[in-house]
Amino acid sequence: MITGVRNLIRILLSIEVMLLCLTFMFVAVAVIINNVAGQVFAIFILAIAACESALGLSLLIMFFRNRGMLTSFESLSSLKG
Repeated sequence: MITGVRNLIRILLSIEVMLLCLTFMFVAVAVIINNVAGQVFAIFILAIAACESALGLSLLIMFFRNRGMLTSFESLSSLKG
């Protein structure tokens, strides 16, 4: 089941990269043609990308909580040298 989670992480990261490339393209074209509309649209794309990453992270956390694989912070503090 861990491979499914890895695939989900890869899909979410791929979507993030595509949205960031699209944002960069809108800003570059807006600068070239001297128009502000592309920059405003880029801000909306960044907001959508932030919501998508927050949703993906929350789904990932809920998956690990339901499977009982989420470690607690107390066990992590015992790993100090």
